[in-house]
Amino acid sequence: MDTLTFISNTIGQVISWPVAIIGLGILFRSPIGERLKDIRKIKTKHFEANFGEELEIAEEKIIAAEAEITDKIPDSNIDEEPLPQTREELLEQLTELMPNAAILESWRNVERTLDYYFSNKGINMPKSRQSMLGHLDYDPNFTPQLVTAYQELRLLRNRAAHVGENISERQAKEFIALADRLTHALMSAVK
Repeated sequence: MDTLTFISNTIGQVISWPVAIIGLGILFRSPIGERLKDIRKIKTKHFEANFGEELEIAEEKIIAAEAEITDKIPDSNIDEEPLPQTREELLEQLTELMPNAAILESWRNVERTLDYYFSNKGINMPKSRQSMLGHLDYDPNFTPQLVTAYQELRLLRNRAAHVGENISERQAKEFIALADRLTHALMSAVK
């Protein structure tokens, strides 16, 4: 047996079992998925969990605690803070509580504006940001400064979303103001 044949046979034997198991898993994924829902206990050499039983115990304790609490506390009307009625109210509340979430929410208007631009042009929204930027670069309505401003704010948005930086309330307010200005500039360029 030559080396090439040996390598071919070895690879074929090594790969055939995992491929067969994956194929069976795909073929029987619905029945396997249904059975996985019924699993209540998992036991390995180093770990054991009886999730279903522990969940039932936790539920019983919570029901007992709720019954005890509602018997002891007189009915009272708790004044709840009203839900935000406008986008500005929502962003203001988010800025105070979760500045990173406020940045993400403010960025949605920029994305909606770009969706509007591409639908107006009869173009499907490109999947990649590079393709989208290519369209904007070739459109004479979008100045290079506008495209650069979009890229800079998008990078800041990504840092708030993915890097987990602690954004201050002031920084979130500044970002929201810049995102609104960018949205208005994009809308002007679209028209």
